[in-house]
Amino acid sequence: MEIKQLEYFLAVSETKSFTRAAELLYVSQPSVTNTIRALETELGIQLFERSQKQAALTSEGRIFHNHVELLMKGISHTLDEIQAIRNLSGGVMSLGMSPMACVPASFSLIREFLDEYPEIRLQITENSPQELQRLLMEGKLDAAMLVGGETIPALEYLSVELLEMVVCFARRHPLRRHNALRLEDLKGETWILPSAERASLLPVEAAFSAGESKTKRIDAEEMQTIKGLVAAGCGVSVLPETLCEGDDSLSSAVLEPPLQLPLVIVYKANRHQSHAAEAFLALARKGGDCHA
Repeated sequence: MEIKQLEYFLAVSETKSFTRAAELLYVSQPSVTNTIRALETELGIQLFERSQKQAALTSEGRIFHNHVELLMKGISHTLDEIQAIRNLSGGVMSLGMSPMACVPASFSLIREFLDEYPEIRLQITENSPQELQRLLMEGKLDAAMLVGGETIPALEYLSVELLEMVVCFARRHPLRRHNALRLEDLKGETWILPSAERASLLPVEAAFSAGESKTKRIDAEEMQTIKGLVAAGCGVSVLPETLCEGDDSLSSAVLEPPLQLPLVIVYKANRHQSHAAEAFLALARKGGDCHA
């Protein structure tokens, strides 16, 4: 059964005439007649009562007509949706974000994307870099925004911005007198670090492991939790500078030597990208360079 047969059937049903249906479809009358006859043979039923005045639906034809009408409406709706996706006036973009990637640069890119393509629905999944990369490998995400960390050969990494890492502490902490600090200067402090970002914070992790045995550590998942603990004087952290800026409850000091981590957009290599994902990556490439 072909869509053309169903279109011819609906045209004859609407006009109640093989001749007028042919005129409506811009085809010959024998073409319509032969197509309907072939459809009746395939179905094993008679669809029309034929007379000199009109072609009227049989009882079986009326049942078939109800189903075909719904089917063709569904096909038309599907084609409209596909066209909307191709024109970037519809569709879904699934984006992953790790905790440290929730920085102004990420939100600025997302805002630009939504401003340019307001009809695209954005779905954001927040998780650890390792879990987000697993979801990318399984094709469950279009792209993900991560900070530094290990790379996987099957994924592509598009650099967006270098994030300056700073030591973050409470406003009244004794460290507030320092404008710059080394990781070694934090020995004896309680470290509050994002456990989900361990692969990204390898230099910090190494310094922590080399610290004194009495050094304490608090692991937390959410950036707001980490910042809240730091502000309450529970310990210090190493975070992107842009996550500490503008927070009156926190102070910060630059690291010596400086520690910069790349904010990257990750996507699966050699995978067909949706039109929405391609548009998002195109915006990111304006200021980035792609590397495996």
